Amino acid sequence: MGIDVSRASDARIQNFLLGGADNYPRDRQAGKELLALAPDAQRLARIHRAFRMRAVRYLAAERGVRQFLDHGPGLPVRGSLPVHQIARRAIAQARVVYIDQDPLVVAHARMMLEEPGTLVLDAHVLETDAILSGIKKAGFYDPTAPVAALFVSVLHCVPDADDPWQSVRHLIRSLPSGSYLALCHLASEDEDFREEVTSLMSESTDNEWACVRSVDQVHRFFEGLEPVGGPLGDVAYWRSTPDIQPQQTRRWFEYGGVARVP
Repeated sequence: MGIDVSRASDARIQNFLLGGADNYPRDRQAGKELLALAPDAQRLARIHRAFRMRAVRYLAAERGVRQFLDHGPGLPVRGSLPVHQIARRAIAQARVVYIDQDPLVVAHARMMLEEPGTLVLDAHVLETDAILSGIKKAGFYDPTAPVAALFVSVLHCVPDADDPWQSVRHLIRSLPSGSYLALCHLASEDEDFREEVTSLMSESTDNEWACVRSVDQVHRFFEGLEPVGGPLGDVAYWRSTPDIQPQQTRRWFEYGGVARVP
């Protein structure tokens, strides 16, 4: 599938917000419209990238995880290392599967990330059976060893009608005991604001963007799991430097954390 530059894409909008070069005029227009409505959108993009790096570092260095499934890795930007480079600072043999269906993301991943110990799969992030089948076919990972499944600010692209909660539960049930879920999601307790952002971004991306969710809706992804490394909440403060001060007012934020599979 080719790259459609007539509509914005979530990955390219995020790339624009992060100061990257892999975006087109429609993406920049959508990004500017989002910033006009929510000026802290750029800050949230930086927060979820930083959370991914801290979560992977924690899981590899402190939990000994050497297998990662990165759902929706996004496009490269300066200052943000890919998962395999972060993990291998702690465990040289760490193996990472990058999963995305955005054609530009997949092309970049295959050019820049595919190397011994990494695998790039062109698949929707919730096509769990196809993803696990592809990994198995490639003989890529040990099905008895813990796996970290990463969903870092990607599930806002999945509508409620597709039941992303059930899909994440299905993946979790398919992983060995002692695996982990690292997830964050755009969240807001302001229903009107959720609807404003969702409407704007859904129109810009031709419905690739699904929705900002409430905290309770995001919290459901962690049902039955044990939070580790810190409590669930605004991931800006999950294992972050102690001098970061919480925002006094905020209309939305990245809610999530890391949790262990029993």
